[in-house]
Amino acid sequence: MTKRRSPPEPSKSGSRSGRRGLLALAFTLMFGVALAISPDSTADRMAGPRSAENHVIEQVTTSMATPVLGWGVVPQPDGIRTDDWPTVLEAPPAETVPAIAVVIDDLGGDASLTNAAIALPSNVTLSFLPYPKRSFELSRRAHLAGHEVIVHLPMQPSGGENPGERALTTGLPVAELRQRLEWSLSRVSDYDGVNNHMGSLFTASGEDLRPVMQELKARGLFFLDSRTTASSAVEKVAQELGVMSGSRDVFLDYERSVAAIRRQLSRTEQFARKHGSVIAIGHPYPETLKELAAWTETIKERGFRLAPLREVLALRQEQTTGLVRAGSRVDGGALFLTPAPPIRKIRLHVRRNRS
Repeated sequence: MTKRRSPPEPSKSGSRSGRRGLLALAFTLMFGVALAISPDSTADRMAGPRSAENHVIEQVTTSMATPVLGWGVVPQPDGIRTDDWPTVLEAPPAETVPAIAVVIDDLGGDASLTNAAIALPSNVTLSFLPYPKRSFELSRRAHLAGHEVIVHLPMQPSGGENPGERALTTGLPVAELRQRLEWSLSRVSDYDGVNNHMGSLFTASGEDLRPVMQELKARGLFFLDSRTTASSAVEKVAQELGVMSGSRDVFLDYERSVAAIRRQLSRTEQFARKHGSVIAIGHPYPETLKELAAWTETIKERGFRLAPLREVLALRQEQTTGLVRAGSRVDGGALFLTPAPPIRKIRLHVRRNRS
């Protein structure tokens, strides 16, 4: 009977040799894999040594070309060029900032107070009476200081007050009206438009306003209605003839006390915030000029912008006809007062640094 031989028992020294062999094989495999994926591969070594500077540049440009998923980034499939990487962002709506136009009337008579008005920020519009002797000189100075200048046209009031030399009055022949208008305009320098001084009776007469508006139209001038009467026909006639026009919203200093002027400035801000723009009229009183100087210093921080009168009039006129869109510009100013436009999609490209 054949006996089955039992397998020999492994020696302890043989077991240790086997484990060392396995460790050596694993180390060899790991070293080979590391060598294969190393940036300093055999091909690189054959091409010659690289400087430390080149190595750093390669690392930076490699990281720039590596997609990093985040807001607005679209992950790309294989095969898309990493140096021409489309990204879609949503453009925010245009910022809206209420516009405030401030007009100082009755300038030219007192040189000291007129110069104090000229010292206000240049976006304040200055209105000069035509009959003071120094109106032309001072209005020229205001223009050179960057202010918009307008003519404060004397017009007939309803009461017995005297509006001043060569005022426009009802019932005058058309030729006389035009002659008086010509004289008033010739007494002020660098003007962009006019507004009425007094005139509660004259501005209520569409018939008398018409030849005046026709002349303003021919000269490319605007008309700001100071609104000395609720019966004013200024804007109606201006619209019929295509003359840029608008109305005063707030009187700053009907009462001359500091407390009253501050209340009116607050009312001016409230009106602008509600309607998007406001036109306020003040006078060269020391109290008004002092309060305006302080108020304009922080107008931006309170969320408003000071704008020349023509800019606000143009804005309102175009808004009425539906031509103004958010973010449009009139005479260099950023305007709004209408709903924001639809969100636009912008395609941006991240380009790889090839230096």
